[in-house]
Amino acid sequence: MKILLITYYFPPCGGASVQRWLRFIRALTKKGVDIYVVTTLNGDYPYLDESLVAKIPSSVMVYRSKPLRFGKLWNILGQKELPYGSLQNKASDSSLKKILYWLRLNFIVPDMRIGWNPSAYKNALQVLRQDKIDYVITTGPPHSTHLVGMKLKKHFGIQWRTDFRDPMSEIYYLKINPPCRITLALHKYLERKIIRTADLNYIFSKVIADALPDGKKKVLYNGFDPDDFKGLHYSRTDKFRIKYVGQLTTGRDASPLMKALSSLQLPLLEFSLIGTRDFPETDFPVIKIPFLPHSKALEELVNAELLILIIDTCKSKEGLLPSKLFEYMASRTPILCISEPAGEVYTLICKTESGFVSKDSEEIA
Repeated sequence: MKILLITYYFPPCGGASVQRWLRFIRALTKKGVDIYVVTTLNGDYPYLDESLVAKIPSSVMVYRSKPLRFGKLWNILGQKELPYGSLQNKASDSSLKKILYWLRLNFIVPDMRIGWNPSAYKNALQVLRQDKIDYVITTGPPHSTHLVGMKLKKHFGIQWRTDFRDPMSEIYYLKINPPCRITLALHKYLERKIIRTADLNYIFSKVIADALPDGKKKVLYNGFDPDDFKGLHYSRTDKFRIKYVGQLTTGRDASPLMKALSSLQLPLLEFSLIGTRDFPETDFPVIKIPFLPHSKALEELVNAELLILIIDTCKSKEGLLPSKLFEYMASRTPILCISEPAGEVYTLICKTESGFVSKDSEEIA
């Protein structure tokens, strides 16, 4: 079997967006599947993690191309990189920045990574012409990548499968900072057309799959690779170490946790933020650690007494299953999930007895 994967995010890109298909590729190649990957060269990435390149199986053929980087527009504003995981205006933003955010939300559909599509399509054609591919898979976000697959399906009749790692028209940043009605209708139209055109759609969550338009759908949960945890061992200290690993994107409310920790003020309590760029001001000490390579981040998970998971407050929160949840569970460290006691995360944590779910600061403390 031969599979062509089209993905914007791929090593050396770091962060959660890479892990799902990097794991799948490693598993598929072990079963004798030939994998071709069309991806970006120097894209607008949230992080760089060069260590992940070594995890790409040597048999995988990778085709890279430079995207048209809308991130250059953000340089005008003195911002070094394209916003990732958040499109919310702040009161302190300049008028020009607010205008650019509005233009992005309403005129660049479905997302700002669409500038890569022409070169991605060109590279995909090269692969299709040189070999007989059984399946083409597009993964998003960015959901603009699915438009490449849809175009290939239209012109060549390929077997095309999509992979949704997040909702499309119901993605959290469109709920927090909604576009105009016409633009939102366009998001929904594209989502419906993608799902109905594809031969199969892989969805990361059952709740989200049930909410999407009619089409051939299959729930394909995230997971973890046991090999990533080999050689990692818990080391006890005199501290009770609480850790939050990953980005704290707009819409994730950390206030119940902050109130609970403020009320405790325990001298042996140690709270660490790892890879989080923005976090509310606190009246207690916080250890801030920048983005870590994946292997180092897993070490942090194992060497903690409590891991924090915060679920978005948007409408689609019941179906959100953050990819890090599965690695949290694999670490065997107890989890405190800041969320309403409902939805798939709540069900999974309760079913596996992995931790505790609450939004009540007194209950948390």
